Amino acid sequence: MKFGGAKGGALKASPSSTPITRTSSGLEQFCAPLQKVEGYSILDMSGASQANIGFITGMGHRISSDDVVGSMEECFGKDFIEGQQAAANAQRFLDQALTFPEASFDGALIWDALQFLTSPLLEQTVAQLLRVMRPGGMMLVFFNSDEKASRLAVYNYRIQDAKTLLQVPRGGLTQRGQFFPNRTIERVFAKASSLKFFLTRDSLREVLVRR
Repeated sequence: MKFGGAKGGALKASPSSTPITRTSSGLEQFCAPLQKVEGYSILDMSGASQANIGFITGMGHRISSDDVVGSMEECFGKDFIEGQQAAANAQRFLDQALTFPEASFDGALIWDALQFLTSPLLEQTVAQLLRVMRPGGMMLVFFNSDEKASRLAVYNYRIQDAKTLLQVPRGGLTQRGQFFPNRTIERVFAKASSLKFFLTRDSLREVLVRR
């Protein structure tokens, strides 16, 4: 596994009721190869966004959207953690999320979607992600790093530039928090070729995962 020490996550607004402008070292490194070569296919798991579409296509790449958090709300209800415990709900989610052909993408903006899933659905979803990624493809993933958090806000992520994000509160939803230490993340992505962690100044742990 590869580990990095770049800093990011500077906050410029309160997370309670307004969008948050966030500096992201993980996003900056994810975008670096996109600025050198054109023609990549990118998956955005924050749902269709004109800001993200414009940014990715402006660099000469294709982008597909899959609102995975929206699928969670549809399948699990307002309480993602409780709702996914029913086998029928979990199967419904798997049937409609990440249904792209194998090896469809060179990169994926996963954001924080995975932190709302529990085992075994978390591992099953990661297996789907690895299936749709091409070898060597890069995934940007955020996880909660605050072990004391009892609730997590739900956001959409909008790219402002190659190192700046806007976190937009999503319908005021909050979920019971899960804590993801580095060892847990390494276990979840055990079949990936490498991981790189970034230090941040807030409670999101940024990880770049290479297929």
